[in-house]
Amino acid sequence: MKNRNLMLASIVMAALWATGSEAAQPAYVYTTTVHLSDGKTLSCRVNEPAGAMHVSSQPLTRREQTEAEVLATQRLRLLSGPTSDYPTPLTAPTVACGAAS
Repeated sequence: MKNRNLMLASIVMAALWATGSEAAQPAYVYTTTVHLSDGKTLSCRVNEPAGAMHVSSQPLTRREQTEAEVLATQRLRLLSGPTSDYPTPLTAPTVACGAAS
């Protein structure tokens, strides 16, 4: 009986650990809202998987896209510090921005 309870407890702990590890995303994967200087509000996905990167909206100008990427990746610059290997998700992120819904 004691071994059965121990076995059951270990199975439950393993299931909880597996569920928690799959749900957690690294700090360099996130979605953020940015406000451009021209008044536009955009939703940006940083380092999301390729399938989740599509953001439908009207095309952004080159200036708007650059400003949005700089604002969206500010958090990464704080994580990477003054030196970091290249390329990593911190130093070479993928960013997709579109109109905030």
